[in-house]
Amino acid sequence: MRYLFYKIGELLKKIRAPLLATASWGAFFVSIASIIFVVYNIGFEQEDVIKSRLYDLYKLALIFFFFLNLLRVAAGLISEYGYSKKGWFTLFFLAVSIFIVFDITIFGQSVNLPFFYNYRFVIAVLLYVSIMEISGTLVKILSKSVHPNLIFVVSFVSIITIGTALLLFPNSTYNGISFIDALFTATSATCVTGLVSVPFSETFTLSGQLIVLFLIQTGGLGVITITTFFAVFFTQGFTVNSEYIIKDIISGNRSSKLISLVTRIITVTIIMELAGAALIYIYTAPHLEMEEWNKIYFSVFHSISAFCNAGFSTMPQNLAEPALVNIGPLYLIISVLIIFGGIGFPIFSNILKITAHRIRQVYMYIRYRKFTRFVREWDMNSIIVIRTTAILIVAGMTYLLLFEWNGILSQFSNEDKIIQAFFNSVTPRTAGFNSIDTSALKAVTLYMVLIFMWIGGAPQSTAGGIKVTTFALMIRNAVQLVRGSDRVEFYGREISALSVTRAFATVVFSLLTILAAQIILVKTNPDIEPLKLFFEAVSAIGTVGLSMGVTEELLPAGKIVITVLMFAGRVGVVTLLSAFIRSHTQNRYRYPGADILIN
Repeated sequence: MRYLFYKIGELLKKIRAPLLATASWGAFFVSIASIIFVVYNIGFEQEDVIKSRLYDLYKLALIFFFFLNLLRVAAGLISEYGYSKKGWFTLFFLAVSIFIVFDITIFGQSVNLPFFYNYRFVIAVLLYVSIMEISGTLVKILSKSVHPNLIFVVSFVSIITIGTALLLFPNSTYNGISFIDALFTATSATCVTGLVSVPFSETFTLSGQLIVLFLIQTGGLGVITITTFFAVFFTQGFTVNSEYIIKDIISGNRSSKLISLVTRIITVTIIMELAGAALIYIYTAPHLEMEEWNKIYFSVFHSISAFCNAGFSTMPQNLAEPALVNIGPLYLIISVLIIFGGIGFPIFSNILKITAHRIRQVYMYIRYRKFTRFVREWDMNSIIVIRTTAILIVAGMTYLLLFEWNGILSQFSNEDKIIQAFFNSVTPRTAGFNSIDTSALKAVTLYMVLIFMWIGGAPQSTAGGIKVTTFALMIRNAVQLVRGSDRVEFYGREISALSVTRAFATVVFSLLTILAAQIILVKTNPDIEPLKLFFEAVSAIGTVGLSMGVTEELLPAGKIVITVLMFAGRVGVVTLLSAFIRSHTQNRYRYPGADILIN
């Protein structure tokens, strides 16, 4: 008998891995199917008979997930590694859910919920488990030898595709929407741009606006960041390779711990957005003539849109709405959210670290009269991003006050002119909110806005453009070259030749992409002024969202061009190209050097 149990144990160990792999892939496809059915349920009006049939399918899916997790726990018990606490928790959670759904009596107790609540409870549990399964499978895929740039690009393509399908559902719009406009809006939201080809508040229902808000949040945080968040807390863990790939995509810093990194990103984002929503509500609620729920929704929507640098607004005239233009604190709050979102999490994290160090220094000095100095607190990227961002904001604000004091700013009081100049110096570089009519700006101001949109925000942020680090590096390179130096130096550091090469490539590819897009736009939209089309193209590739009022006038071909530009601007032209071009193998030899005549 003992020998028989031994043989059974050995057999189970042999089939354990293929059995679990097959079950996991089955769970992956069941999860996708479950989400599709739930989305179909939400997106279309259903008859009671159809709802009942869908409810039966949901219950079958729950039973499948329960036995799958039971299998995983059993397989873990017979293995030498055991099974995680997360697996036991999921199994227990599913067991409780099944007791509730099927009204099973245990210890003489049962939970009998009305169908209405039971139906939504099943959907909520199913979505939770499905997202958990999909996240775990995607992380396993990351453990393979896959190019990080390809993963980054595909993740955005996937969420845009899902967003387009969701916006095409009848419940998402009042009177329907074309495929091109749905794709345009989904891309604009996911790539946190803010350009809209249809009147936003008049076209999309509350469900449609929430879908757009979901796309903004997902695109702002990054699909990989959100997937990793679920995988960190609900799955077994990561391989070393997948952990490195994820950190390359979301941070670029392999030395940090992935769990703490993802947790900080999510935590900081939630805190900033909640704080922004609370402040927006405090200052706007007394001025908005709408129901209390709509005031809260307005505050939350604009806080998320601002921090993610999206530029979407629920108001018909964006932030140029007459009820908002005199609320100065609103524009300051949104500007701060835009700046923090546009400098990127690595820089923001460095700021928080330095702030914590400074507070600790003060505390140590007050309590122990001991001063501790921290060496090299600021990293090079933080120095460049913060200083360049400050210079651009001050320069843009001064420029607007100088050239538009008696122009577009003349409608405001002197105090509001300063606030509006600050706000409109911040938004062109990444966000795209508008408190003024952009088409009414003087030509000399439009050129400044174009330059700011092209520059964009910081790397590893929600902003687009060539990035402030690239701009600062190219300016510094030109200055050093004129001075006769053969190297680029920043604040006591020599910048590597590879960084200079990447900056140069980014600028070249950006300009070539804008030029090609402009030619196609002028050809396909001959009735629109070329300058307005050029402004639209730069706004799209910079993921800014400002427009001179021609977005809705674009023909389908023009909307497709702008859609491609928004996508290229969000993922980066160089990243997009390198994702599909095979990496060049580094040769162990070098050719003889040669100088080329430039001038």
